[in-house]
Amino acid sequence: MKQNLFLVGLVAPFLFTSCIKDEELDTDADIVEAYIPVQYLKTDPIITNTSVEFRVKSNVDLTQQAPLFEISPNATIDPPNGTVRDYTTSQISVVTAQDNRWKKIYTISFNVDELSTAYLFDHAELTDKDRYYRFYTIGGNGDKVYDWASGNSGYVTVAGNKTPFEYPTTVAEGRAGGFAAKMQTVYTSSFAAATGNPIAAGNLFLGSFKTNLFNTLKSTKFGLPYSGDLPKSVRLYYKYTAGSEVRDQDFRIVPGAVDTFDVYAILFESRAKDNFQYGDHDFKDSRNVAVARIPDELRIPTTEWREVEFPFEMVNGKTFDPTKEYVLAIVMSSSIDGAHFTGAIGSTLIVDELELIYN
Repeated sequence: MKQNLFLVGLVAPFLFTSCIKDEELDTDADIVEAYIPVQYLKTDPIITNTSVEFRVKSNVDLTQQAPLFEISPNATIDPPNGTVRDYTTSQISVVTAQDNRWKKIYTISFNVDELSTAYLFDHAELTDKDRYYRFYTIGGNGDKVYDWASGNSGYVTVAGNKTPFEYPTTVAEGRAGGFAAKMQTVYTSSFAAATGNPIAAGNLFLGSFKTNLFNTLKSTKFGLPYSGDLPKSVRLYYKYTAGSEVRDQDFRIVPGAVDTFDVYAILFESRAKDNFQYGDHDFKDSRNVAVARIPDELRIPTTEWREVEFPFEMVNGKTFDPTKEYVLAIVMSSSIDGAHFTGAIGSTLIVDELELIYN
């Protein structure tokens, strides 16, 4: 008995030491949230995998800003939180994980530009370790402005070794050269299919995306601050090919169903907090003032560029007041029911030269 106790006493320290060595250090190096005084903001900060954008009012002094960042547990950020910097041009912050090996470089920018009313989709870059494309515009100070978001960053978890051109949202050749926005409905993975997410429709929208594993429709945040007149209509050029079989969220074929695409815009009233609409809005948000949605008769499959224009229609009981603050959402998808994981694999929508038309 004494011998057994001796052996236990001898082995225990090694087991304890082994447990300490086996305990892995954190490798996360993310900016989770970002903060500046709320009275400066036009909308919530837009955080991507490599950037943080503060959309602020035009009277904000950009030369003396000291944003605060919530980062991954046990990580560090350089320069430290609260450092005063001149954000008339974008600045770089580096987040280092606890293991001191993993780092992420974030571009921090303050944007006072008004929302554009015309997009050519000519500017796109590879992001997240060159996994997928992200569209941007060029701001007045020369910085990249990320008006457009997609669900690509959520698809990363099931993408495996997919190339950027196999992601739901990617680039195609534009109508007059350059890029166009390409959205395609793709299969996710057997694991995702088993949990009711068998397909991912390509999408592109004004706003931001942050993965919500518990409710995927809460991952998309539609809308950016808008100032200007009430638009008359939306005009764009597109190509569309529908996949052969529409499948539902259980990956069962929907008999007789034919896939189609969707493009719509919503102008809605601004508010101080949560100044966006989630993907489950279903056009029922009480703040909606005017909606433009491509009608069924214009959703025509075509392999050639086709120009379409469809009007904004006022919501019953609402009026447009140019003295008020508004938010604009523009949303495009390769499968009209893609938000509910229903669509045809292979459905492809390509859009170029989208603009708002005014009287």
